[in-house]
Amino acid sequence: MKKRLLFLFLGMCFLVGQVFAQQGTISGKVTSADDGTPLPGVSVKVKGSTAGISTDPDGRYTIKANSDQVLVFSYIGSITEERPVGANRVINVQLKQDAKTLNEVAVTAFGVKQEVRSLGFSTQNVKAKEIVDSQQPNLVNAMQGKVAGVQITNSSGAPGSSANIMIRGGSSLSGNNQPLFVVDGIPVDNTTPVSQAGLVASTAPASNRAIDINPEDIESLTVLKGPAAAALYGIRAASGAIVITTKKGSGGAAKVTYQNTFSLDNVNQLPELQGKYKQGEAGNFSATAPNSWGPEFAANETVYDNLNNFFKTAFSQSHDLSVSGSSERSTYYTSASLLDQGSIVDNSDFRRKSFRVNADTKIGEKLTVGGSANYVRTDRTSVPQGSANGTMGALYWPRNDDMTNYLNPNGSQRVFPGGNDNPYWTIQNKPITSGINRFIGVANINYDPFSFLNLTYRLGTDLYTENFKAVRMPGTLETDALKGAIAQNTNTNQITTSTFIATAKKTFWDDYNFSLAIGNNIENTRVQTLTANAINFIDPTFPSINNTVATDRSVSETLNRRRIVGVFGDFNFDWKNIIYVNLRARNDWTSTIPVGDNAFFYPAISTSVVLTDLLKELKLKSDDQIFSYGKIRAAYSNVGKDAPPHVTTTSLAAVTNTFTINPRGFITNANNAFGNPQLVPEFTRAFEVGADLRFIKNRFGIDFTYYRSKSDNQILATRVPPSAGAFLTYLNGGAIQNKGIEVVLNAQAIVKKDFRWTIDINFAHNKSIVKELPGALDRVELSDAWVAANAAQGAAFLNGSLFGINGNVWKRNAQGQLLLSNTGYPQVQTALANIGDRNPDFTSGITNTFNYKNFSLSFMVDIRVGGDVFNATENSLVRSGLSTKTLDRGSKVFDGIIESTGLPSALSVPLNQNYYQTIYANQGYDFVEDGSWYRLRYATLTYNMPNSFLAKTKLKGLAFTVTGRNLVLITKYSGVDPEVSGSGAGVGGSGSFGFDNLGIPATRGVDMGLRLTF
Repeated sequence: MKKRLLFLFLGMCFLVGQVFAQQGTISGKVTSADDGTPLPGVSVKVKGSTAGISTDPDGRYTIKANSDQVLVFSYIGSITEERPVGANRVINVQLKQDAKTLNEVAVTAFGVKQEVRSLGFSTQNVKAKEIVDSQQPNLVNAMQGKVAGVQITNSSGAPGSSANIMIRGGSSLSGNNQPLFVVDGIPVDNTTPVSQAGLVASTAPASNRAIDINPEDIESLTVLKGPAAAALYGIRAASGAIVITTKKGSGGAAKVTYQNTFSLDNVNQLPELQGKYKQGEAGNFSATAPNSWGPEFAANETVYDNLNNFFKTAFSQSHDLSVSGSSERSTYYTSASLLDQGSIVDNSDFRRKSFRVNADTKIGEKLTVGGSANYVRTDRTSVPQGSANGTMGALYWPRNDDMTNYLNPNGSQRVFPGGNDNPYWTIQNKPITSGINRFIGVANINYDPFSFLNLTYRLGTDLYTENFKAVRMPGTLETDALKGAIAQNTNTNQITTSTFIATAKKTFWDDYNFSLAIGNNIENTRVQTLTANAINFIDPTFPSINNTVATDRSVSETLNRRRIVGVFGDFNFDWKNIIYVNLRARNDWTSTIPVGDNAFFYPAISTSVVLTDLLKELKLKSDDQIFSYGKIRAAYSNVGKDAPPHVTTTSLAAVTNTFTINPRGFITNANNAFGNPQLVPEFTRAFEVGADLRFIKNRFGIDFTYYRSKSDNQILATRVPPSAGAFLTYLNGGAIQNKGIEVVLNAQAIVKKDFRWTIDINFAHNKSIVKELPGALDRVELSDAWVAANAAQGAAFLNGSLFGINGNVWKRNAQGQLLLSNTGYPQVQTALANIGDRNPDFTSGITNTFNYKNFSLSFMVDIRVGGDVFNATENSLVRSGLSTKTLDRGSKVFDGIIESTGLPSALSVPLNQNYYQTIYANQGYDFVEDGSWYRLRYATLTYNMPNSFLAKTKLKGLAFTVTGRNLVLITKYSGVDPEVSGSGAGVGGSGSFGFDNLGIPATRGVDMGLRLTF
């Protein structure tokens, strides 16, 4: 049935395409006069009529016109050209750049396109081609290294793994620090569950929902970095916004495009294991010991490479088909996409099916209606990680034993008593699955009652349902699931948005341009989650909730709702397109703050001055030969942020726990935060200044930004004493200061007829400092980021980094000397200390693009300098005896003093199993490593078949592409990969990035594909 529907859908697309293909008799291609590159989105109109279309991504168009008519070609930043039709049936046009402006356009609030020269705040565009070139299934990962000030961290090498994105550091101590995602003018969900069905966050890190967006459907992506840029989107954009515009129909006659990609991936790198000592305890061999604390290998004994042999080559494929076109009054774009991403681990994969329809039509001369519909189905199968009982238990397995021999003759799991599940048994008997059905729909109406007035209304919804299930079959060594366990939940999430905008534009005295937009925005969010857990399967072969007795089951349901109502205004003024002033303001009413404090107002002001045009106006500059373009800008904003839903009151439960004294009826739910009815909004005040300078006919450019922000009155989830009846409570208090610089360089190093070399470099430095904390707190800890048997966790430190590492250390006196026990060993201090800062000193991305005739080579070098990583994977290796740190099994006199006597120690102590497992591994300092890297993020070679060949076929375009991903990684980090987030992107506040915690290793791979158009 599904195949029939797919064929029917494609057939309809072809039929529609053929109808429109009969329209239009004039065709051609529009290119840049400077470098010959195709210009998409050029307006092609019949002069004196309303007929018109836009060029497609290849710069091509088809339009119907009479021989006595004239075609008008116009494009932002270029000089308008007119061409009489006459007897011509093919009209190719080259547009010259207008010296008064640049052709860069940014999509800002609610899908409005603005020239970058008019903006007083920093934005950065990512080209659709750059997103596709990266060959990343997750849209967030496709932006890695592309935008200054944007830090992206992938959680693991598992297919469908989440990616965390932050812009200019973090503004929340415990809440969400990720930007708002906006698609075609409506907010869409990009959340990542911290945990699902009660599983620990690191065991099954979920996907972030931006992974549902098909990169091939994207026309443009604009990053709104600061609060001033995202102010009109309201409180949900306090951490910036990612504004995505999907492809629309253009070019006239129907165009069919098909693209495929086939990929192979392997493990990028693995930690080094010791192969000197084999299985055993306390130096003695034992065939039943789970760890490697035995004697040395004999010369002729086999040393198995269990870890490396566990992983395989992953195969992935993707297929994308689209049909697009336009008539004089209508445009349409339809697409179907299939992604099947394999894994380096068996029984793990990610699949995405996406269908999209975009269309709009003009009714009469003043009214345009349109909309889009996007259906996505994603399915993910994964395996447990983040612990010795997960797939990375391979790090524990003694190397004198063949780990592939994992079954006893009776079919049960072959294990070591007191050890962990065999990874091969785990991937067969502990499946984790999730399936998502998602629909994103947008309807919009555009009405121009007068030449100076536009009315726009947009209604959109983002609705998805996820079914999640995790099974642990009987036979596992996990103590809470010996006879089997199952956890599952159904999560339904919907965001519905209504937006109305009225925009008036007027020019006075030829030199003064005014525009005013006022609007209303209503957003409703509803999240419903039903969770069920059960243990002890009656039939050991049948994993089902129903296969348990009632007393071994538990069911719970949560419902979160939030409504935000906002009104806003956006006033713009400019003088001769030289001096620009922008005033923005919004007032929001939110349902998550108590009545009386739930309305808050926040303004933003920005300005920009185009220096080059001003100098010309003052007769101080005559040409653009050297100093081609210069703009300075400044912006100030004050943006509000509300609380999570339902934290102003204390939730109740019918379950007795150790934190309560009342055994009857509804009691305080100790697993949820204690409510606070006194919460008020938090605010972020931000200031930025910058300059955009270009030289030598725009061949070289530099964009510089300095910013500073402070987020006050934080809505903070912090720990409380057990006597309170809960683990956490919400309160106001604390402040975070962010400051930094961003630099973007671009150069057209070589521009010849057949050869072109362009370079794009971005650089960013940010410091996120905690300036205040409520009460006597000196840090804010994140329990979701615990690693290494609670030896370390993520934390924000007062007067220190928001992205610190809170860890165990050895006891020392004020002079820094070790305080040793009476037996001469170091002692683990009871209080945790700040042992690292995960925030990098700076990040940079360097993209080179070479074009030679029909060949194109693009590659990006991604750089991070500084930023600590806690190697919890190495900590686990130490406990198992397989770490190279445990090769020294002799004796040592520790340089310190005996705490009880104050005298220097002369005791020689053995560095044995007890020392490494109970003393060395229980401190975190020695597992903090420099996470700097230099990596070749991707390299893409494309060959476009020449027109001379295409002329002999019915094809309009044919291209072949080869891409290498993560082919080179230069780092001092000893673990799998310093780009890691142990518990996934769902952890708020300082997050879990920078914690390497037994996750599926990162991969490197190669992609091969073709793209054809007809």
